[in-house]
Amino acid sequence: GTAFDPTFMLSCAVANVICSIVFGKRYDYKDKKFLALMDNMNNIFEMMNSRWGQLYQMFSNILDYFPGPHNNIFAEFDALKAFVAEEVKLHQASLDPNSPQDFIDCFLSKMQEEKDRPNSSFYMKNLITSTFDLFLAGTETTSTTIRYGLLLLLKHPKIQ
Repeated sequence: GTAFDPTFMLSCAVANVICSIVFGKRYDYKDKKFLALMDNMNNIFEMMNSRWGQLYQMFSNILDYFPGPHNNIFAEFDALKAFVAEEVKLHQASLDPNSPQDFIDCFLSKMQEEKDRPNSSFYMKNLITSTFDLFLAGTETTSTTIRYGLLLLLKHPKIQ
């Protein structure tokens, strides 16, 4: 009967579903690696929604030359991309092209198929960026949508 904030748990649940699709595994909610990943993601969204983050989005050409908290977001991006790159290396070591287990395996298999095509979209930087985008954008939008759905159900108990 007391109030609580489901934001973190919803984000963890959605992130774990995306992890299972992209990385082929789920994490325990107390796993330090998973919690660091969630912390990175939350820091990115906090920074993007801060005044500095919004100013940077409007005036990035100018603010690139100035110090300030808006520059911290790049360290968070790099940490998240490093996590993805580490997962890609693990997948490369155990890749079976005949039996892909997740998004990364499928992408790596397609990279091998198209390694002789110079204009292919299947290359390492694109894999890391696509995985990063799927994880970051998918987790935030889906968990926010579920949270708003729960709020609407609380507001309209007859619909529950």
